[in-house]
Amino acid sequence: MAANFLIALVLFFIQPTFLVGLVFAIWTSHRRINHERSNHRVAVYSSLYEIKNYLLLGILPGVIGSVLLTIVGIPVTMDWIIVYQIVTILSLIVGYRFVHPIFTVSLSTLILVGLPLVLDSSNFSFIPNNWYQPLSQSEFIRTPLFVNSFIILILLLGISIVTIKRKADTHLSARFLKTKRGKRIAKYPIKPFWVMPLLLVVPGEGFQAFFSWWPTFSIGNELYSFFWLPILIGFQFTIQSQVPKVAVSKLVNDLAVITGVAVIIAIASIWTPFAPIFGFVFLLIGGGVVLYRHRKREKNWSVLFGPAENGIKIIGIRPDTPAEKMNLVVGDTIINCNNLPIETEFDFYQALSKNSVYCHLKVRGVDGELRLTETAIYADSPHEIGVVILGK
Repeated sequence: MAANFLIALVLFFIQPTFLVGLVFAIWTSHRRINHERSNHRVAVYSSLYEIKNYLLLGILPGVIGSVLLTIVGIPVTMDWIIVYQIVTILSLIVGYRFVHPIFTVSLSTLILVGLPLVLDSSNFSFIPNNWYQPLSQSEFIRTPLFVNSFIILILLLGISIVTIKRKADTHLSARFLKTKRGKRIAKYPIKPFWVMPLLLVVPGEGFQAFFSWWPTFSIGNELYSFFWLPILIGFQFTIQSQVPKVAVSKLVNDLAVITGVAVIIAIASIWTPFAPIFGFVFLLIGGGVVLYRHRKREKNWSVLFGPAENGIKIIGIRPDTPAEKMNLVVGDTIINCNNLPIETEFDFYQALSKNSVYCHLKVRGVDGELRLTETAIYADSPHEIGVVILGK
């Protein structure tokens, strides 16, 4: 049994979705570091945090979700797992914003429900009728497959909302662009992306057809297997006109609203079994509306991360530096350093050199409020005090 468990665990790490997702996380991390070194002269976040997030963020939610689904007893089928992996990989190639379960799970289930109906009623003579039956296990599930996958989707939505709210506005890495007037401003592409190992119950002996050693268990006269599925969860949006924490909060609130509607639809499926099919269509459209509303908010507001009229704008904070200890945040404007007024990047470094062991700053926050902050500077503090600034 222990050997079977280890083999099943190894199979999780060699599944296509996990491997493709890992390649994308590595590629994104190296691309971000190269960009920061090229534009900021130093990597703001030298650690490969994208890879760490990909591998670690989903472990605890995956355990919680797996336990809940196992206790409630919500099975899916082999054909659903296969279609999900194909749809997820294709979505990832298109971009991170479409890797969210709101798109991948919805589209996978709709394809699985609709494609056999379309092809079986078509006149394609080279496609045999019931071509999908060797993989289909729908006859093993008492409730419709789309009902079970809809419940799983609601669970994944709730987990993703919590994680995006906690993590999306951390590790902000600025990109530069120019306005029509030639002014350089900063924007922040936000790409939360992680894998969640989800233990799913699969009916029948489908896996034993491929792996004779695959363990099964029985409930009554029915056989079931467990399968670890890598659920990729991603999202992508850009912030340039809002405070990051506020922008993320608004986007999360929009996601929470459509999740609430999805819960109502799930409850309605008790009386209307086909309600989840409408729910998948609603969530596909709703996910697009959430991204559209965020983009519209960004366009309607003035640019927040441009050069300051008085002082220099902070567009990045390196971790474990004096800047982090002083609670400086992206969007703050340094207007005074060591009792010297600051107008340019040269002024700032001249003021820092005035006192090599201590730093006293006067800062204007994004809300316009002034505050004073200070800290000691140690010899091993990287990149001066640890701020990335946008000068005039």
